[in-house]
Amino acid sequence: MKEILKISYDNTTEEIEEAYKNFQNYFLLKKKIIYTVIYLIVLVLAADLVIRDNTNVMGYAAGGLALGIMIFNWVKPALIRRKMINTLSQLGTDETYMISLFEDRVEVETVITPEDKTETVAITRHGVFPVEEGSEAAKELEEHPELIKDETQTEKSVYRIAETELLLRETPDLLILYVNRALFHTIPKRCLGTDELLSFKSFFEERAMI
Repeated sequence: MKEILKISYDNTTEEIEEAYKNFQNYFLLKKKIIYTVIYLIVLVLAADLVIRDNTNVMGYAAGGLALGIMIFNWVKPALIRRKMINTLSQLGTDETYMISLFEDRVEVETVITPEDKTETVAITRHGVFPVEEGSEAAKELEEHPELIKDETQTEKSVYRIAETELLLRETPDLLILYVNRALFHTIPKRCLGTDELLSFKSFFEERAMI
C-alpha cells in the first residue's frame, strides 16, 4: 500500500526518560494505586494492634513490612527507569529513526551508527592502519569508493494495525507510540513540522488509536 507519511527523528536520553516515565504511569499507575490501598489497610490494622497492645511484635512487623512495600511500590519504577537511562548512556551508539505510516501498518526503521566510527582504516596483511589524508590509500579509496565498508546497521520493525494494539499518547514535547506493555517509540515534536504533526496525529485519530 502507498506510504502516507514518513518522518525522520532522533532521541535524547532526556526525551527517552520522559517517555518511559509516561509509559510506566500509563501501564502501572492503576496497579500501584491498588497495591497502595491494600497495604495502607494492612498498615492501619497493624497500627490498631500496636495501639491496643504496644508490646505486640506482630503489629510492628506487619506495619513495617506494609510501609516498606508501599514505599518500594512507588520507588521501583524510578529505579528501573534510572537503570535503563544509565545503560543507554553507556552503549556508545548514535541512533536515528524513520517512522512510515501506511493504511494497514506502521514501520519503524532504526539506523545504528557506532559512536567510534570517526576514521577510515585500511586492513592489510600487516595490520589495521588509519588512512591519512593525501596518502596513496586515500587516493585509492577516492577512486574506488566501493572498497569502503560501512558499519552502519539498519533494523526495521513492522506493526500491522489489524494485529497490534498501537496507541499514541501526547505530551507537550513528545508523541509516544505504545506497541505493547514492553515496547514504545518516542517521536519528538521538534522533529516534525506543523503539517507533519497534524497529519501524524490525524492518522491515529482516524483509527481510534489516540
